[in-house]
Amino acid sequence: MEVMSTDRYIERVTSREAAVKRPATIREVAALAGVSVSTVSNALAGRRSVSGESSARVRAAAHRLGYRPGSGAHTPRTSTRHAVGLIVPDAQNPFFAQIAHGVETVAQSLGWAVFLASANLDDAREADYLDRMAGAADGVLVCSTSGHTDQVQHMIDSGIAVVACDERLAVAGAGGVFSDDLAAGRLAAAHLLARGARRIAMICGPEHLTTARARRTGFRAELQAGGRSMPPWRSLASDYTLDGGRWATDQILASDPRVDAIFCTNDLQAVGAAQALRQAGREVPGGVMLIGVDGIAWGELTEPSLTSVARHPDRLGAEAARLLIQMASGEADARETVLPVSLVERDSTRSGVLAGGAETGDSAGNRGGSRGSGGEGGGGSPRDDAGTSGGRSDNRSDIQGAGGVGDLRVPGCDARVTRGPA
Repeated sequence: MEVMSTDRYIERVTSREAAVKRPATIREVAALAGVSVSTVSNALAGRRSVSGESSARVRAAAHRLGYRPGSGAHTPRTSTRHAVGLIVPDAQNPFFAQIAHGVETVAQSLGWAVFLASANLDDAREADYLDRMAGAADGVLVCSTSGHTDQVQHMIDSGIAVVACDERLAVAGAGGVFSDDLAAGRLAAAHLLARGARRIAMICGPEHLTTARARRTGFRAELQAGGRSMPPWRSLASDYTLDGGRWATDQILASDPRVDAIFCTNDLQAVGAAQALRQAGREVPGGVMLIGVDGIAWGELTEPSLTSVARHPDRLGAEAARLLIQMASGEADARETVLPVSLVERDSTRSGVLAGGAETGDSAGNRGGSRGSGGEGGGGSPRDDAGTSGGRSDNRSDIQGAGGVGDLRVPGCDARVTRGPA
């Protein structure tokens, strides 16, 4: 493999630019200036403190390459390309594949094209795609996990329509289409409590993601409302991936082998958790109940099928595309839409017998809150999740019925319960 110096790399880049008449990219400016992509964005946007020397190198490199942020982009009210960009963090994740399907369906029906780019969970790659999309599309739909807020803000300030989807971005002037992630966490907790779970664990997502924080907050709030607490050894953060779910489940079982339910903050984690539980000889749902968030199509195909709080990614993509095209056409201003979630109950939380003889489902609903002194983890074992109230009350006015999941109602949660095929 040829090893090139920075100067040789830029010489080749500029030669190619001259040949194909393509504008330079932010990554090429960064390479020439010897700084990071984010430093280029900050220096040109003037949004963060960048040293005078670095700023001078960035501007000199930009001038040499003829780089302009969002070069060739038109303002939203004079769009001519009838094309939008969609940047997702990982196209192999079925959730984002379903978002892309929703985007493409709406765009095609309106006569617009879609340019799809997958960052493959690489922040630099995402920054590069943001730059390229700014010069190739009338608007950009961003499903970002990196938080390139300065670069996105500069795109907006340059007149490019931007809509954030799934994860929120701290920028001004962008539209947004999101799920009610707080309600997703609450609905998952209410479902597990109604099913009689006692020793509940949680696998959170990465802390910097707004979706992960909201689902965690909602889940803990609903547990607390039900008179439960969650000890720290039963709550771990991991990536939104299969490997993340496997790793976190192994850690949870090692710290508390008697866990009887796991809430995963996305479905890929839950599929990985199911694999780890199977490897550990734990049955689902007989030994451990399992619930995820997202509602991806895989959930119907796993064994057992996966209970999930569905966020309806097709609809997320469709609504985001509709808003972006309206903004790019000058027909709408930026606005935020939060879509409701719904519980899809499948086999991974259906009635069975938990480890240690604890009952689940409707039979658990009449159990009340009493427990014997040796009921959950005698000796040095971690204690039961029940708070000072002596356990969850199954007569809460916001959860109708004695464990009857079909009548589940969670305050502040606009959601419905759907029973999947047996």
